[in-house]
Amino acid sequence: MHRRHLLIPGLFIVLAAGLAVWFYFLRAKAPEGVFEASGTVKGTEVTVSSKLAGNVETLSIKEGQAVNKGDLIARISSREIEARVEQAKAQVDASRNRLKEIEASIRAVSASIERAEANLKFVKEDSFHRVHQAGAARARAEADIGDAESRWSLAKKDYERYSELLKGGVIPRKQFEEAEANLRSAEARLDASKKALEEAKAAKERAEASALEVKAREKEYKGLLDERERIKASYETAKNQSAEAAARLKEIEATLKDAEILAPSGGTVINKLVEQGELVSEGTPVAALIDLTDVYVKVYIPEKDIGKVRLGNPARIYADAFPGRSFAGKVIEVSQQAEFTPKEVHEKEERTKLVFGVKVGIENPEGYLKPGMPADVKVKWKEDAKW
Repeated sequence: MHRRHLLIPGLFIVLAAGLAVWFYFLRAKAPEGVFEASGTVKGTEVTVSSKLAGNVETLSIKEGQAVNKGDLIARISSREIEARVEQAKAQVDASRNRLKEIEASIRAVSASIERAEANLKFVKEDSFHRVHQAGAARARAEADIGDAESRWSLAKKDYERYSELLKGGVIPRKQFEEAEANLRSAEARLDASKKALEEAKAAKERAEASALEVKAREKEYKGLLDERERIKASYETAKNQSAEAAARLKEIEATLKDAEILAPSGGTVINKLVEQGELVSEGTPVAALIDLTDVYVKVYIPEKDIGKVRLGNPARIYADAFPGRSFAGKVIEVSQQAEFTPKEVHEKEERTKLVFGVKVGIENPEGYLKPGMPADVKVKWKEDAKW
């Protein structure tokens, strides 16, 4: 009875050893046209960091959670930045109102310039006509006084001559009286001509004085033009200040936007690196993401066989976590430079061989395969080969 109990375990040990030897040799000999290699599932990991320093006000993720591009991961406290945004908005509004005020001033001065220009034109034309008319009137008065003086001189001579003739009884008194009347008429005309000349002189002086008004209007017009140029210069300054205020607002708003940490791409949270309420500094990693639909296994093919591998070669991936199931894949990258077998290969003698790295992409839509899982890979380099 005792020997039978010892025999049964011995048979199991021998049978297990035989199966192990059979399985080893079966796996050691890959089918013709198929490479077999082992590696670890990897993926492109993205570390999401905070661009601001502050307290983690909101943390919206958990490890293992799937996120889409643009989903909120965390929010950093931003009250100070929000206050700066409000202040910057007030400055933008003030600068824009200042621009409107200056624009109104420019319009008002431009209207004044138009009126001043019209007034200047009118005063110039009026002054020209007044000076011209006064000059013509003086010329006429001077001509009239010359004629009046000639007539007066002639009438005076006739009066004096007729006066002597009257005394001698040569002419009748009536003829003398006519000469006397002619003299009085000539004197009156001469007086009127002198008065007209004085008035013409005064009118010309007044007309010439209007030139001072022209100069005053010209000075006013030029002053308005200078004022408009000065206001335009202040407008350009205000416009630059408004643009600077808008740029500052945009910059602060961008900083405020950085308070929300968003997923840069779709993926799965593999590490949550901070906790809600934690104080973080600028650049602190908040979470690590990986796209489980874009994972791969990197294997190493001996130098003598690398020429058989091509991009697009089909592959099958096996993981211990999913016995009896394979995952489809294909060769997506072949290294162009040989290297010694990496250290993760456990046998030292294997690490002295030159190999080429081959990246095998995995179809993993459900996200079953995770980074870090060990995996066996079969790559078919002959189309008619069997797996």
